Amino acid sequence: MVHAGAMKLALPKFQFRFMRAAGNVIFPGNFHPIGTQREAEQMVARAAAGGSRTVEDPDDGGLWLIVGGSGGFGSAARVALACDHGADTINVSFDAAPNPESSNKVRKIGSPAWHRNVAIERELRKLGRTAISRTADAFDPVARASVIESLHARFPGRKLNGLVWALAAPRGLDPRTGKTVSSMLKPLGQSATIKTFGGPDGDTPPQIFELAVAKGTPEEAVSTVWVMGGRVVEAWIEDLLEADLLAPGHTLLTISYRGSPLNAPLYRDGLIGLAKADLEFTTRALSSVLLRAVEGRAFAVEGPAVVTEASGGIPGVPLYLALLFDIMRERHEDPLTSMRRMFNEHFFDAEPKPDADKLIRMDDRELQPEIQDELARRFEALKPGDSFDRGLYDRFMAAYARTRGFGVEGVDYEAEFDTDEVCRVDD
Repeated sequence: MVHAGAMKLALPKFQFRFMRAAGNVIFPGNFHPIGTQREAEQMVARAAAGGSRTVEDPDDGGLWLIVGGSGGFGSAARVALACDHGADTINVSFDAAPNPESSNKVRKIGSPAWHRNVAIERELRKLGRTAISRTADAFDPVARASVIESLHARFPGRKLNGLVWALAAPRGLDPRTGKTVSSMLKPLGQSATIKTFGGPDGDTPPQIFELAVAKGTPEEAVSTVWVMGGRVVEAWIEDLLEADLLAPGHTLLTISYRGSPLNAPLYRDGLIGLAKADLEFTTRALSSVLLRAVEGRAFAVEGPAVVTEASGGIPGVPLYLALLFDIMRERHEDPLTSMRRMFNEHFFDAEPKPDADKLIRMDDRELQPEIQDELARRFEALKPGDSFDRGLYDRFMAAYARTRGFGVEGVDYEAEFDTDEVCRVDD
């Protein structure tokens, strides 16, 4: 059945602009749904290339809940769990679905995250795994109760072997006030200067900028800790325990990014650092709770710097990643490579190997002294007004464009597609 609002679209080029007032972050103007789905399909194919597990016992790989599983580390974690370890996965994320009634091209086709979910789940089902999504605001207690009710109904008799918390929301409902609050990437205590690049302008190559970022307010700090900290994770675990949905030996993993000395003013020493410290502390506390309740465990995981949909919107991160790619080259891990290594080296058939702070350090390769020393040398050498290497700029932008479905092999970007057809979900 073709919807009355269906249309033919062609999206030949990734559209974006730099926003100087926000720290020269990159604001994406569009995405390609077919490209986004193909990229997700290729991620599953990579993981399954060695032969996806044939699981005779349907419960063998366990049942895992991924909160924030529609992009970045979350989608990579569910692919790794399914392909390498035979797990069934449920994703909870709050992604814009296609709106066939809209006259706006982007709203009509939804969001990259929605299309990523559709493609991942379609491919995992082909491999014999159960993979479903629930669209829900993870911060909303009513939505959380609805997800828990659906778990009982959809998986009678089964319990969750693990929960991966990979939520990186810019905002969330605070049920204490009934208002939505936002997280802020701002320095703590004093303003900071960040170094970044801007795009080419005609014959002018990309250039280096230094921009001041004002310090965050106490109110912004409180909001950031709520959105990015551990309180909502704690609420999920409490409710899942009360619902008797956690299996013996349940594993909770909270995934985030600590950053390096070069981006510390906005990360570890900034408002987000307060939130990350809260998340790490809460995770350690929940490990004790899970141990007593179900002989379970919890670990905070520090991931490496990777390109995701959010990467272009964080001041200074595009420059950091562009240089990191060039220095690490084949040693750099994307989200899938990192998550596969994490599960293989620290879980399932291996024992976790946390550091002295009880953290699983998947940023270990990025933080090697020789890597950070070379990064620091290159950062110091770049001065405001300098031209930035066009090859490094293009490489980062190509990687960022892929998160929006552009530059993916096998996609004809000049061809028109039917908006109804590309948004169809197979039962």
